[in-house]
Amino acid sequence: MDDLERIKRAAFTSIGRAFLFFLLAVGTVMAGLITWPFLAFKSGAILITMLAAILTLRAGLADRHDFRRTETWILMDKRHGLPAHRAQGVFANILKDTYRRFAIFSAALACACWVLAFAFRLAMPQAMPRMLV
Repeated sequence: MDDLERIKRAAFTSIGRAFLFFLLAVGTVMAGLITWPFLAFKSGAILITMLAAILTLRAGLADRHDFRRTETWILMDKRHGLPAHRAQGVFANILKDTYRRFAIFSAALACACWVLAFAFRLAMPQAMPRMLV
């Protein structure tokens, strides 16, 4: 496997792991509110929209961070075969692309949660506690 593939795989693993842990937390919040489906999906939509915003922000700032201070670098056993003058740019571009890919997926997931929240709101308006509306 060439160096670029190793970097892409490490970046995907690093960002994907954080993404899945965040989704686990969102799923826990939604499961806690499942007796009120509208609130469950609305809270999930809000949290996942925040995740998409954070991932977009991280993508924009990827070229400002030293690649040797990232989890991707640690997953690569702190070595690569790139020339020293190109390494920062290559790592930044790969991280930026990976963050954007997960941000797009987050946005699509958030849209699905918003649609489901709206559908539950229309289907069961009387099932909501008065103080939570």
